[in-house]
Amino acid sequence: MIYIDTKNTLSLKRGVMDFLNITEEELEQIFETMDSVEEAPYDWAKSFLEDYGIDSSLDSIQMFHLTRRLNGTNLRVNNNLEQLLLRETPVSEFFKRYDVTFKKNPGHMEMYYKGSLQPLDDEFYTGPGNMAYIKSRLGYFETQDYCVNGFAFRTHLEMQSYYRSLSWCPELVDNIGRFLEIKNMVTDYMDNSKYYCIEYLIPLSEVIFDITNSPESELEKTLIFLANAIERLYKEWKRASFICDDNLILRLEDNAETKEEWFINAEELKL
Repeated sequence: MIYIDTKNTLSLKRGVMDFLNITEEELEQIFETMDSVEEAPYDWAKSFLEDYGIDSSLDSIQMFHLTRRLNGTNLRVNNNLEQLLLRETPVSEFFKRYDVTFKKNPGHMEMYYKGSLQPLDDEFYTGPGNMAYIKSRLGYFETQDYCVNGFAFRTHLEMQSYYRSLSWCPELVDNIGRFLEIKNMVTDYMDNSKYYCIEYLIPLSEVIFDITNSPESELEKTLIFLANAIERLYKEWKRASFICDDNLILRLEDNAETKEEWFINAEELKL
């Protein structure tokens, strides 16, 4: 199985060197060249790799998924949002304790509170909770957002704004609790859950790069991944002001769930 370990800078550097069959001195020369041109580091790295003539692809890629999981949850199982809300899962059972349930409707999910369908069509809504966000996550718009996602690189993850926003409660739970004005829902979730970074090793064919013009073939994905990796290593080498939110986002298909054999580790995170 061919993949590049992205858990830390040293393993990433070694993996890139081994895959490209270059020495540390040659990688240093690449960084020095990147430092001497006006072209953006990522663009230069991508052009370099295209000229390098990569003719083989990675088999798999690591994905680091940030999640606040209820106690007693099977950490090896990661459902997409539709499965999470419509099946009997710890999350759907948590919502039921507050009389919040979900039902499948063609094209989206509907939310019920105390048996009453909750309308989500007031475009001028200014009350608590982000109604537009809830509506989006439940699939009311053309583009669904049910997928399991994560990041390609473990380093600097704690410095991302997304890291802290997820640390105390899933965004959907937070917004539904505030939208329905249910006291204690968020604190209940927080008090009965732990924060994790779950590491997966996933076949490259199963992963979607969440970028504009997302590549489809494994060879294209490998090139884009390597360009991101070289840019990241270059910024480490330069000791530049690191853009912590600049981390390649990975996702699965909206109707997919992670497979248990992809699970590598669940790291409990402390703030």
